[in-house]
Amino acid sequence: MIKFLNSYGEYFCKFLKVDGWLFCLLVILNLPPLFQTYVLFGTEEFNQLFLDEFEAFYFGAVIILIFCLLIHFGLKNFPRAKFALQIFILISFVISFVVEMFIIYTFKDKLILHFVEVAVATNFNEAKEFFQVYVFKTEIFFGLLAFGLIIFTAVKKIRQLFQNLSDERLKKLSYHTLIIFFPAFLSAVYCIGNFLFNVTCNTTTLARNLRSVYIATIAASSEDEIFAEMDSQNEKIISNNSKIPYVVLVLGESATRNHMQIYGYNLKNTPLAVKRYERGELFKFNDVISCANGTSIAMKQIFNFAEKEDELENWYKTPNIFDIVNRAGYNTAWISNQSIVGWMGNIDKIYSERCNEKYFSEMTDNKNKEIWTRDFDGVLLPVIDDFISHSQEKNFYCVHLYGSHQYYRDRYPAEFEKFTADDENKSTDEMKKITAEYDNSILYTDFILDEIFKRFEDKNALVIYFSDHGQEIYENDNNFAGPTPEENGSRSMIEIPFIIWTSKSFREMYPEKVAALKNSADNPYRTDFLIHTILDLMDIQTENFDATKSIVNEKFDKFRLRIYNNKPYIRG
Repeated sequence: MIKFLNSYGEYFCKFLKVDGWLFCLLVILNLPPLFQTYVLFGTEEFNQLFLDEFEAFYFGAVIILIFCLLIHFGLKNFPRAKFALQIFILISFVISFVVEMFIIYTFKDKLILHFVEVAVATNFNEAKEFFQVYVFKTEIFFGLLAFGLIIFTAVKKIRQLFQNLSDERLKKLSYHTLIIFFPAFLSAVYCIGNFLFNVTCNTTTLARNLRSVYIATIAASSEDEIFAEMDSQNEKIISNNSKIPYVVLVLGESATRNHMQIYGYNLKNTPLAVKRYERGELFKFNDVISCANGTSIAMKQIFNFAEKEDELENWYKTPNIFDIVNRAGYNTAWISNQSIVGWMGNIDKIYSERCNEKYFSEMTDNKNKEIWTRDFDGVLLPVIDDFISHSQEKNFYCVHLYGSHQYYRDRYPAEFEKFTADDENKSTDEMKKITAEYDNSILYTDFILDEIFKRFEDKNALVIYFSDHGQEIYENDNNFAGPTPEENGSRSMIEIPFIIWTSKSFREMYPEKVAALKNSADNPYRTDFLIHTILDLMDIQTENFDATKSIVNEKFDKFRLRIYNNKPYIRG
């Protein structure tokens, strides 16, 4: 035993002198998940989360140590290759560390699959806006500069420290290291297979983030598989009594009902909707939440029978509304001010391909329009006019707005800059300014919705407006404006507007539906059940239709739990 310890001490001593700097740096760069737990400090969740993250950090340090030892002894006769690999690994960990710390600093969370899915589904225009809002800041620039200097200095100082320590002290350090990591080595021996997969993939920030990128990339780039599965589906239509000539879904973006006059907000930023509500032609639902905090995740559950509690990767294996209404005799159209282009795929594109016709304001063909441009949502109004001009007997349109997506100030024309910082009650001038810009974007959406309603006033039409998710605007004791992941628990991210407008002809022809709309205003709802409400209003029943999940049905289940951030959501 003594002989083994002496040999171990000598080998480990040589390792520390030559490559101990890399091990120490990588362990430090694996700290972000521990930093993230400060967000929950003082709460019931903090202790368990800290223990979980500390366990992951501990086993991550073991993985890093094993990896560094393999490089040290495996490539000792190939110094150039070893140095190149070390630099590559260090740079990879640095990038992962910077991204994690940026997410923690900006969104009070760690890099999770949600952020990666959003990233791979975005496009150049959205990426540019993201960098303008969050990255191109003085504190970020100087923070990165300071961090670069710290890394450069740390490499130099740690190498000098190990080289200047005596062999005796290094041997003592090697024995301490053995004692600290010995339980982890026992765990590895006890369950080598599970250890190698789970520990390697989940205990270092780099491996965990690379795994998220891999999962999101595969999911986003599997369009052929998705279309093949959708083509194979044959949802049985039990009854089809649909006669409404125009059914229009208007999918908003990043609108929270907490910043809308029609829902009690103190600024008059939805005056047109309020007038229609007072005239009895518009119905607002007061307790509707989004099924997800992000556009792509929400859209995977809104337009089909997939639900929040299902496995998200199987979303396309359930029938979608567009295929159903196509078979029910409707001409379908997808009209979008969002992009058909994403880095690695796009849910808009997938759904648009299920429709008979489609229009995207961001075109990829330079003959039609300059690439990477986006206009205000008003660009869709003449497009809707064109679709109406060649409409058929029964029409089903889905209009996807860009709504209140950041930059908020880029979402509306100058004439809609009604609210200023002086109108807002926030703690800093910057918060007031950004909140005013957000409120102006809601004001413009109110105008767009009213213009859409006008186009169907002389028709038998039903228009359903809701937002994909909400937005955090310095609410809930949060000094932050923008999107947040579900794990952040922001209520403003899911408390969305849900409004149904009906034309005069519709109200006269379907008084029972109008009564149902009036009686359902306070029903608790979540948007992953929306397909049931749409089918119910259209008088279409399929084998997967469930009356208890239609907000306007007398059989609606008002007591179904709505889970958000692993907790039952209760309207505040």
